[in-house]
Amino acid sequence: MPESRCPGQDLSKWRPEDIAYAVCPSCGSEIEIWKDEPFRMCPGCQREVRNPRIDLGCAKWCASADQCLERFRSATPRTSAKKT
Repeated sequence: MPESRCPGQDLSKWRPEDIAYAVCPSCGSEIEIWKDEPFRMCPGCQREVRNPRIDLGCAKWCASADQCLERFRSATPRTSAKKT
C-alpha cells in the first residue's frame, strides 16, 4: 500500500500565498518563510524568526496529526542566552 501524504504538504497544490514574509525583529531583514516552516534563520543576523502565518488547524481532524506535530515540536526555536 502506498504511503499516504498530507494534502497540505503536496507542493503541487501550493500557491503564492503559501509564502509569508517576516521582518527580523533583531536586524530588520526580510525573511521568506514557507507555510510548513515553523521558523527560519535570518540571513542578516542568524536569529531564528517564527513564521507569523503558520496554521496547524488541520491537526484537529487529521489522523496523522501526532506525527506531523512532532516535527514542529522538535523544531522549536532556540532562545539566545546572550543579553543585549
